Amino acid sequence: MTTFRSLFLFQWKLIVPALVLSVLLAALMMELDHLRAGIGIAFIFFMPTMHYFRYELKNPEEYFFYYNMGLSKLRLWIYTIIFSLSAGLLLMI
Repeated sequence: MTTFRSLFLFQWKLIVPALVLSVLLAALMMELDHLRAGIGIAFIFFMPTMHYFRYELKNPEEYFFYYNMGLSKLRLWIYTIIFSLSAGLLLMI
């Protein structure tokens, strides 16, 4: 259960800024009819981008916290990409 909580904490720090940027970009670039599709496409792009900026450039030492919880760097990247694709595709429907 602690692995799930730490994974949720990891993803939550990425979801909020990625979703805000996705909504803003879609609102600026897409017509109102295609807004949800634009949000989904932007979310698929921004979620891994936020992961890279937050955990690779800004706070690379936070990986040690998640590694001690049993989540390696590769696993966190895989979870981010899977979550990004699934949430983005759900937003496009």
